[in-house]
Amino acid sequence: MMFKKNSARRGVRLSRPDADRFFTIMLVFSRRTFRWSLARRTILWTFGIVVGLWVLAMIGSAYGFWATKKIMSFSQLQEDTTNQQKQLKETLGKTEGLEEEIHILRRQLTELQKLIDPNSTAPALPRPPGASTPNLEKIGQLQSEIERTWAQTREMRAEMDPIIERWNHTPSIPPTAGYLSSGFGLRINPFSQSNEEGEGLLKMHSGMDISNTINTPIQATANGTVESAGWLTGYGNAVIIRHTPELETLYGHLNAIAPQIQVGQEVSRGDILGYMGQSGRATGVHLHYEVRVDGRPTNPVPYLRLQREWLSSLK
Repeated sequence: MMFKKNSARRGVRLSRPDADRFFTIMLVFSRRTFRWSLARRTILWTFGIVVGLWVLAMIGSAYGFWATKKIMSFSQLQEDTTNQQKQLKETLGKTEGLEEEIHILRRQLTELQKLIDPNSTAPALPRPPGASTPNLEKIGQLQSEIERTWAQTREMRAEMDPIIERWNHTPSIPPTAGYLSSGFGLRINPFSQSNEEGEGLLKMHSGMDISNTINTPIQATANGTVESAGWLTGYGNAVIIRHTPELETLYGHLNAIAPQIQVGQEVSRGDILGYMGQSGRATGVHLHYEVRVDGRPTNPVPYLRLQREWLSSLK
C-alpha cells in the first residue's frame, strides 16, 4: 500500500511543469530515454539569432541583386578607357600643336626677312616696294618674341615629359568590370573555420575583390613590365606588373592568363592580362587586385578614378 502511494506521488511530482523549462523533447526507447529541455530565454535567443541571420541574408541578397544590376560590361569599361586615353592624348597634343605653330611662324618670318632684306644669306628675292629699316627692326623684334616663346614652350615641354611619363606608369583606371565584394583592410577571414594555418576570425585583406562572371577580361591599369605571370601561392593564376621601382600591381585568382602575357613583356594601360576566375585560395569568382608601394599593399580604391578625375580637372 505504501509503495502505491509513493509511486502516485512521484508521478504527480514528475507531471508538474518546471518553471525553468519551457520546451522539452523526449525520445523514449525500451531501455533508455533521452530528454532535452530548453528554457524560455534560450528559445527566444535562438529565435532572435535565426531571424537576425535571415534578415542579414535578405539584405545581402538584395544588395547582390542591386550590385549585379550595376555591373558595367567590360566592353563599356574598355570603351571608356579608350575614350579617356584619347582625350588625354588630345590634351597633351595641344602642347605639340603649339610647338608646331611656333615652328611655322619661325619659318614664315625667316622667309619674310629674306624677302625684305636683300643682304640676307638666303636666295635673293624681289624686294617689295616700301621696305625700309623700321620694317626690318619690327621683324627683328617679332623674331625675338617668337624665339622667346619657342624657348618657353620647349622648357614647358621638358618639364611636362617626366610628369606624363610618371602618369603613364601610375595605376589610374579600374582593372575590370564588376562590383566590390570585399574592400581593403581588416575583414572576417572566410577561411577561419578551416583553420588551415591557425588563422583567426579577423584578417587583413591586402587588396580589393571585384566580382563578376567567370572569364570577365582583366586589363592593366597602367604601363609597365610584367614581373610575374603564372601560379602564385594563395593567389592562383596571377600577374604582377612593375610600373616604377616603387610601384607594382597584382591581379590574382585568374581563370587563365592571356597567352600573350609573358615575363619581361612591356604592357600599356588597357591591355588584356587575363580572365576572371576562382583559382588559388578563393571562395568565389572574382579578381583580387592589389596596389603595392615599396612592397607594401595600399588601398587601391583612390587609384581607380585618377584618370577620370585628372581629365576633368583639365577641362
